[in-house]
Amino acid sequence: MDKNPTMKEIAELAGVSTATVSRVINHNGRFSKDTEARVWQVIQENKYVINETAKGLRKNKTQTIGIVVPDITNPHFANIVLNVQKSLFNYGYSCIICNTNESQEMEDRNLEALKAQHVSGFLLVSSRRFHASLRKFPTVYIDRPGDGGNNEDITVESDNFSGGHMAGEQLVMAGCHRIVIVRVSNDDYNEKTRTQGCLKALKEHGIDPDSVRQINVDEATVGHAYSRMLMETSNGLDADGIMTTTDTVAAGVYAALRDRNIRVPEDMKMTGYDDSGLAMVTGPGITSIRQDTGQMADIAVDLLVRQMRGEQVETYHYYLPVSVTIRRSTSLLVH
Repeated sequence: MDKNPTMKEIAELAGVSTATVSRVINHNGRFSKDTEARVWQVIQENKYVINETAKGLRKNKTQTIGIVVPDITNPHFANIVLNVQKSLFNYGYSCIICNTNESQEMEDRNLEALKAQHVSGFLLVSSRRFHASLRKFPTVYIDRPGDGGNNEDITVESDNFSGGHMAGEQLVMAGCHRIVIVRVSNDDYNEKTRTQGCLKALKEHGIDPDSVRQINVDEATVGHAYSRMLMETSNGLDADGIMTTTDTVAAGVYAALRDRNIRVPEDMKMTGYDDSGLAMVTGPGITSIRQDTGQMADIAVDLLVRQMRGEQVETYHYYLPVSVTIRRSTSLLVH
């Protein structure tokens, strides 16, 4: 169609009533999965534009979801947001994305602004972790768990402990005995959990966790990691393996090692975390722990939509499995 079709025309094309189209658009139940899929297909094929503003004013909410993310420039968070947007689109929702720069104050202000926009729900990668006021709204925490001291905050995250354990295993299998962990020093739950997993793997292989040095980076950026590692390696570094808790930190660490003429993997083995594009293109390629951000986004959006439909969500905390992508940074075959 050359112009925006009417709801009646969409109903005729889908072979349903206008009331059914309205219920599908408003996620108001009383239709089958097949009917829902057929209606949305007709809507997308004919570029039917829903008047969200008018509908939002009538219902005091819109077909818009608020997404809060700490650093949109971080490849891991960018992948989460991209996959969330794709999944929301399949349900007929748009989104407003707010970046907090890991600031609790900015996060609080963004949430109040989103409430004023009458968003229908919230998807949070939260710096603060827990917002009591969001108990009144459909909300899912992604990647970082809500921490309200109970099991009522719906969270979808990767198994960070297993990921840290896999990273430690890779360094041991690569022949490392003197291992350094480079992590972000913002007392982050994920950082601590990954570190604990790595230390457990090292202990299982006879390496005393107390002998493992932990270097803190102020922010999870390439620049901060680079500056800190330049300082740490100014007089050399008594290590043969480095586990980093994000790929952005791994990229900065590698750049500092390169500028200190410490070769990877000849002189130093390395692992990253997230398996982002950075791990693929940094140096010889960084062995990294892969998180399935697509699955994370799909589950989070499904849980949010179910809440918005008034359905009961029985499981509150979802742990997704991780895997390891092995690259040359942990290679034993050094030429």
